[in-house]
Amino acid sequence: MKTKLVTLTLAVMMLAVLFSGCGKKESKNDSKNGSKELTKVVVSEFRGISWSPMYIAYQLGYYKEEGLDIELLKIDDGPNCFRGMHAGESDFCILSQEVSLKAQEQGMKSTFVTTMLDTRYYAFAAKADIKSVADLKGKTVFASTPGSAPYTFCVAILEEAGLEVGKDVTLVTMDKGAVIAALDKGEVQAGFVNADNFKEADQIDGLHYLVDTRKTKDASKYLRNDSFPAEVILCTTKYKDAHPKQVQAFVNATCKGINWLQENSSEEAAKVIGELFPGMTKEIIAEKIELMRGAFSKNGYISKDGEQAVLDFCKRSGIIAKDMPYEDVVDMSFLDNAIKAGIVQPNK
Repeated sequence: MKTKLVTLTLAVMMLAVLFSGCGKKESKNDSKNGSKELTKVVVSEFRGISWSPMYIAYQLGYYKEEGLDIELLKIDDGPNCFRGMHAGESDFCILSQEVSLKAQEQGMKSTFVTTMLDTRYYAFAAKADIKSVADLKGKTVFASTPGSAPYTFCVAILEEAGLEVGKDVTLVTMDKGAVIAALDKGEVQAGFVNADNFKEADQIDGLHYLVDTRKTKDASKYLRNDSFPAEVILCTTKYKDAHPKQVQAFVNATCKGINWLQENSSEEAAKVIGELFPGMTKEIIAEKIELMRGAFSKNGYISKDGEQAVLDFCKRSGIIAKDMPYEDVVDMSFLDNAIKAGIVQPNK
């Protein structure tokens, strides 16, 4: 059942590549940097705290310093960001690796050029009367968009407990921001929660975490490695090969954002990126960034053992059938250049 489910959802996703919807565009930079013409680069993104280093770089003009005029194309979720990039709507996208790795196996070549997080903070929360995952038999569960990383995470948890999706458990999709209210009202009995929603989830009476990868025990069980760089910035391999200067400039600027976040407080970071999150106060943004402190990458580097952990997770979950060579999906040459230039700290 697992293999058929994943194959079906991903097949539907790939058929939709050329039909992805338009998103909301934002651009902060002028067309020129002094007398220097800026190169237009579009990034499809779905606006989350996990990507704070990129937003910091955008807000502080680091991309402009590197000669890029960045346009943020806001789309509703990761899979649609990926579709937009491969349909030619954007040059880069932010994404959890699962979608791209499955597409890679089917011949849609992408390259990961940096990561925002060194590990993954995912949780699976349930109402008070649900004492274990097995208790979800016959229940309704939120698992995000089919084909997405949260969906895969939830399916893996349910199947490990011997529950068959579609037979024993009903999965529903909704806006990630609506899941907390749905849990509170009892519209769903369990659901995926990530760092953007931890604060709100913690305020619901009786809600508890059946799985929480912020805890060493659960991270060891589900991620199986200290390094799990699943949240990445990528471009198509074709774009990387055709525009190495733009990729280098993009990585350089993003690394400046990574450095800035490491050197400044969450409160200062919230002031910088606050206008990009109009529905949140700066205090809430700061609290969310602080929750993520332990996960943010120190230099954006994707190691071989970290990448292998992600590949192993995808194989266990039935997303991909076999290993992929590190060099086929990851290119750290641009990050290495940024380290050599002193833009970001070296690996330790």
